[in-house]
Amino acid sequence: MNIFGLLFLLFTQYLCGSGLLQMFRIRLRLLPFVALSFINGVMIFSFIPFFLQLLFVPITFFSLLIAICIITLVFSVPLIRNFNSWKFPGFKKFVPKIKIYEIPYLIIFGTIVVSSVWNCFYYPPYARDMLSGPEVIAEYTVREHSMINSALSANMETTNNQFKPSFITGLQVVYKLFVCPFGQIWLSILFVSFIVFLYHLLKRRLHVIISGLLLLIFLGIWETYSYSSNILFDYSNMIFFFFAAYFLHQYLKSKNNNLFYFSALSAGFATFIRSETLVFVCMLLPALWVFAYKQKKTLRQTLIQSLLFIAIPFFFYFIWIDVFLKFYMPLNFGISEQITTDLFDFTILFKRLHDMNSAFIFSDYAISLWGYYFFIFLILLASEIIVMRKIDKESLFWLYTIGVVYFGLAFLGYLTPLFDFSHTTKRGFFKLLPLMLVVMRNNGILLNLSDRIKKWENPILKKN
Repeated sequence: MNIFGLLFLLFTQYLCGSGLLQMFRIRLRLLPFVALSFINGVMIFSFIPFFLQLLFVPITFFSLLIAICIITLVFSVPLIRNFNSWKFPGFKKFVPKIKIYEIPYLIIFGTIVVSSVWNCFYYPPYARDMLSGPEVIAEYTVREHSMINSALSANMETTNNQFKPSFITGLQVVYKLFVCPFGQIWLSILFVSFIVFLYHLLKRRLHVIISGLLLLIFLGIWETYSYSSNILFDYSNMIFFFFAAYFLHQYLKSKNNNLFYFSALSAGFATFIRSETLVFVCMLLPALWVFAYKQKKTLRQTLIQSLLFIAIPFFFYFIWIDVFLKFYMPLNFGISEQITTDLFDFTILFKRLHDMNSAFIFSDYAISLWGYYFFIFLILLASEIIVMRKIDKESLFWLYTIGVVYFGLAFLGYLTPLFDFSHTTKRGFFKLLPLMLVVMRNNGILLNLSDRIKKWENPILKKN
């Protein structure tokens, strides 16, 4: 492995990601800021080979190096321009305070993370979808310096993986040329950064003991953990869809337009990873409409905001489906051919909903996939309703987003046969998992228990 190449990519990705956050004036604490910077930096780098291909520039080590340097300089402009005013909250206390009962959690988290990173580094990509699409195209891109290469001359009538967006292909090309032949270390950067962000998010409201336990349950979901070292689109899509929902929620709380724009951009990133995400984004619009009604916005303002929220993700959809696949890809791909012919047969929709429940939630097979995660979520939610007789206001948005994903997966299965049940729908459940984690973070019973622990731990709080 080329250590210097990896360090170079980490440094430039962080600069690009932090520059993007500065452009939108996103204010976070230090650790989540760093984590989100790396996540967005990885996303930015996935576009570099794609844009080089659009411009018919040969994709070589030197062309990528020049492109990376130029893009890093561009994204560094906001950092340089606002250097004097840019402050990291808590920067002087870079090393977070760790309490003794947090150490066992950190050891377990570290073990889980190291195992994932090692698997990602040591083993080559082996997922079927990768070996019949992005990974093969990336390998031949390295050899032939073009994403339109001889890999596409193979007989691919039995698969559509060659038509999937270039997110993985682009990152594989960059990491194969700069780091190691297997690439895919970028997935570990996304995984570790996302876990850091989630842990910080949990600790913001809950006591460390409860936060650590919830995160441990999340990391213990075998199906998602296995994809933290096995490249496919779904884990990355889960991350960026989560941030689209998270910053949309932050916007609804703060009314800060920059958060709204960043939410739409994150939705665009998620759409570029998996094109059908555009459907979920459209289904989030009612949350904006309710907000607009409460804020007494005019119909014109509401329409403009709604169109903007859809237009940004649609651009990422358009540039791949209607530009690259039509004018660059030598193979034909017709969207209309992929839509079901009997749109009025709603039995398909209801059957998909039934099968999702029976196979992926309430079954022994579901336990082998997610452990008892869904049951823990449902028990905590029911307990909050029964005991507290109310649901935390923040949870209402997240429950709606869960509903969007749940019914959206069934709708996509009804809309197109390509959205198969056993694989695509199953991995689509990934998007539900961090959303459920945030609902549990806001659970009234856990918040009450957390307060009791804090008061027992610090008697001064009890007196106040």
